[in-house]
Order: sequence, then C-alpha cells, then structure tokens
Amino acid sequence: MIKKISRRSFLQVCGITAATAALTACGGGKAETAKKDDAHEAVTFMAPYKEIEAFIEQVHSVYPEVNIEVVPYSGDNTTTCLQNMFAAGDLPDVCTLTYYDPQIDLVSDKLLDLSGYDFTDNYVESRLQDVFDNGAIYLLPSVYNCYGITYNKTLLREHGWELPNSFAELEVLAAKAKEAGVDLCLPQIQYPGYGFQYLCNIADADFLGTLDGRLWQKDYLSGKANVSNTPGMMQAMAYVKKWKDIGMLNGSGDALDDNVTLQRMAEGNTLFLIGNTNGIVEAGGNADKFGLMPFLSEDGTQNVFVLNVNRFYGLNKKLKQNPQKLEDALKVMRVLSTVAGTSALQPATALKSSLLPFKGAKADGTYYADIADTLNAGNTAPFIYSGWENTFVTTGLKMLDFMKGNATMEDVIRQLDEDQDSVVNNTPDVITTVTEELSQQDCAMLVGRCFAQATGSDLALVSLSTWIPGNPTEQNHHGVAAKLYAKGITDYDLSVILPTGWNRTIQTVTLTGQQISDLLASGYDAYGNGKGYPYVLVSPVQPEAGKTYQVAICGVSDRLAAEATVTDSGVVGMDAAKTFFGAYTTISRADTAWS
Repeated sequence: MIKKISRRSFLQVCGITAATAALTACGGGKAETAKKDDAHEAVTFMAPYKEIEAFIEQVHSVYPEVNIEVVPYSGDNTTTCLQNMFAAGDLPDVCTLTYYDPQIDLVSDKLLDLSGYDFTDNYVESRLQDVFDNGAIYLLPSVYNCYGITYNKTLLREHGWELPNSFAELEVLAAKAKEAGVDLCLPQIQYPGYGFQYLCNIADADFLGTLDGRLWQKDYLSGKANVSNTPGMMQAMAYVKKWKDIGMLNGSGDALDDNVTLQRMAEGNTLFLIGNTNGIVEAGGNADKFGLMPFLSEDGTQNVFVLNVNRFYGLNKKLKQNPQKLEDALKVMRVLSTVAGTSALQPATALKSSLLPFKGAKADGTYYADIADTLNAGNTAPFIYSGWENTFVTTGLKMLDFMKGNATMEDVIRQLDEDQDSVVNNTPDVITTVTEELSQQDCAMLVGRCFAQATGSDLALVSLSTWIPGNPTEQNHHGVAAKLYAKGITDYDLSVILPTGWNRTIQTVTLTGQQISDLLASGYDAYGNGKGYPYVLVSPVQPEAGKTYQVAICGVSDRLAAEATVTDSGVVGMDAAKTFFGAYTTISRADTAWS
C-alpha cells in the first residue's frame, strides 16, 4: 500500500455566493484553454508546479481532439498530497506520484498496466527496469535529477584551488577557504526532509552505499537491525559528523526560502551548496560558473551521486469503463513519453538541471554535461524515501538541529532508533482523526478558525488554491490547496493543506467590513493581473461595512500590502494547527462551523 498523505476543492461560512462568483470570474479550477473538441470528455491531468499549459499545447499539436482538465495543487507537500489521493482512490485520469518503489508500493489495483503499449519503447531500458512490477509497468518515469554538491568553478579557479576528489582533500580545502575569508558551504534548509537526505547522501559515500549497507536498509525497515547496534552504521554516522566538523553541514541557509539561499550562493563568495535544487543559472551581472561534484568518500574510492526520479505518471484503471476517455488518455501518455512532450512540461530552469529517461536524450545541454561519463559508469545511489516516511521528517528535523548546533549526532542516532517501530508498523504520530472526507472549503473553514484564534483575530480570510490559466506554475502558494481524507491526520497531512506550510508564520491585517466585502468579490490577486483566487470568509458573525476588524489572512496581494498594514504575528501556522486540530479526538464536517 502507498503509505502517505492529500489534495484539492473549497467553501466558507458567510458568503458562499461571493466565493462562487469569484470562481466563475476567474474560470475556477478548469482549463478553458484545454478545450478543443466538446464531443470528447476531458481527461483529468495533474502535474503540480509544472508547465501544464505548454504541455497541453504540445498535446494539441498532435491530437487536437483531446480535451484536458487540470487538477491543481500548489501547496507545500506535493508528495503527501499525491500519496493521500492515491490511498483514497481519488485519482485523476492521468495519475502522478513523486516517489515509487515497485518492491514496496502496491499500485496494480488502481492503475493500468502500460507494458503492452508501444510508447514504452521510447524509454531507456535501465529506467524501465526500475519500474518493472513482475513484468508489468504501472508508472512510467519522467525526468530525473542527479543530486550532488554544487561548487563554484570560478571561485576555485580564482584562488588556484583544485576540486577535491575525497573527503581528505575537502578537509584541506576547507582550511584554505577559511584562511582566505571564503565561505565554505551553504546548505538549503527550508524543508524538514532535507536533513534526512543529507544524512543518507553522505552515508551513501560510506557504509550505507555498500552491499552490507543496502542489506542494512532492508533490515531496518523490517525491524531486524537499528543504527546503534550496527557498527557499520555507527561508522557512517561518525563520518557524517566529520562533515559538520569541517563546516560543510551548518545552519547558514535561509530556513524559510531556498531561493534566498540560492541567491546568496550566486553572489560568489561561497564554494559549495548542498541541497535538492540543482543548477544555478548565470544571470544578471553574475558571471560565475558552477558545477556538480559527488558526495565524497573518505579516500575518494566510493564517491557517489544520488539519482531521483522527479515524477512518475500512469493511467487510472477506471478509464477502462470509458473507451473514448481511455483512448484520449493514452494519447496524452504517448506525448508525455517523448522528449518534446516531457520537455514542454518542465520549467526551463528545471529542464536544464534534469535528465530525460528516453533513448537518444543527451545531457549536453544540461547541468550534468561534464559528469555524464561518471553517471553512465554507475557511480550513483538511489534516493531514499519509500518505506522511510515515518522517520523522514522527525530525523530530518533532528539532523537540521544538529547542523545548527542545537543537537548532537547521538540525538540523531537516537531519533532514528526511536522511530523504527513507527517505520516498521507504519504508525505515525496521529494528531486527530478525520471521520469523513473534508473538502477544500471545509479545510479552509478549519484553517481560518485555527489561524484567527491563534492570533486573537476577529475573523479570517483564507484564499483557495485553484488553477488559473496564464498564471505562473506556482499558482497560489498562500492558500488552502487540498482536502483531507477520512484517516488519522499527521503533521504531513497538515502541511498539505496549510497556507503556511511547515514553518511560515500567520499574517494579520486590519480591515473594514467594506474592504472585506471588496476582497471577497475580487479574490486574492496574487500576480496583479485581475485574476483572483477566491477567498473564504471564516467568521462567527457577518462583518459590518463600517466596522474595523483584525483579520488573519492567507493571501496578501501587493495592492493590499500597500493599502493596509500587514503584520507578521510570529505564530508558526504548523504549531497553531497542531494545537487546534489536536484538541479534537475526531473531526467531521460538523466541526467546520464557527459559532
């Protein structure tokens, strides 16, 4: 069974008509531009943070008769969103997952076997081998990334330094950088899972990447071995600590925005960047050049890059009930299984830092051109996620604390050991239990009450994350983006729906009742183009036009920020949500009203 977590829809307490009008005005979540032939029922398609409109144009250039309806998501936790949808069987026609391991994840009950279709011949055999499930193929890989350590080529050349090929050489270089006043490393630290990945990636260059280390991973997941009772893993953890000791692992990255960390790296006084974002594009006045080096082993004999498929795509098994939709969905998959189709779906910057899974696809124009031979030689390790979900965040957070100097390596080891029971038995820490499906509107109601009460506000305005044609791929990243399904709710689930994600704070603003009414009519104009994302009004009373209210707000446009005083409450949305939702043993639709 896919193990984790949620997705989209909407409502409010005072003003269903206003929100409905706003949705109609902006086209709602439907893609009008995707309509080509009204005789064909639309194929539903979900690809969060991708260039969906460009892909639709590519489909229409080959199959103009195919209609596509976009299912949106623009929240903080795409992985859990997609996994929750999958577990609930609430799937679009063209399905997507961010992680998939056919040895762990059962998908045959929900997806069609694609192995008999000719478009699978477009894929490199080794990439297909990764998704074979007893001869069947239920999900096809899309672009994949190669994670390593970004380095500043220009800075190395200016100081006459050589790129290290081992940790021993890196240690020497670290001392030289310190003496020269050059910052050694910026780690990206926006998301909790980063800490877990840095731990695994460095350990892959030690014991974890050996055959015994691979066997240990299976033993940990089955409960046969933990970290503290395995000498090889204790050795690997000690090796990770060495990276902190020389300054490679630290807390200097921006905790709220990876882009800020990237911008600082582009300024040109830092040698290395560790993170899950590859490719710093030379732009503006910055002429520095950047490259990618592997995670280094002690002596350089076990250096490793980490490969991770960015998305997997498949077809909903229910399509068999509708032959015309199935035919059109197969056409979408056929386009998706080409260089042109997959390239159209990727943002330009992402394409430069991605590798394609197709025969004949070249790395020449990508960020990986100078390491292609190394990758082809097989000096890679798989990205570790599937099966580890119930320790991914907790160990990740502990690892970030370790990097910042707020925890010891012994604390990290203890966290992994303590999480093992939860990992083996799939028993995450449950905050509350949702007893029935809660729509996007229902979730907005709950989030609005939560944020208003946490900040002492009179009411809340919560924007909804819909899909608006013509807006950037991020769409609305400051609204409620998904629904909650009937299940035990964890912090993963909350991160799926919260406008503040994992660690952002709640904003408040003072507004008159008339201003509130105007915002309900116009929506959250995120890009200043008049295309507003609808607000949900969450209030115990109907606001009066002439009165003034403190409002907890999710979605502040530039215009509103210029006209009113927006205040950072200092209250982390996730902390408020854990307290609010944790006060309920169970939650149903009846609990959404604020009275």
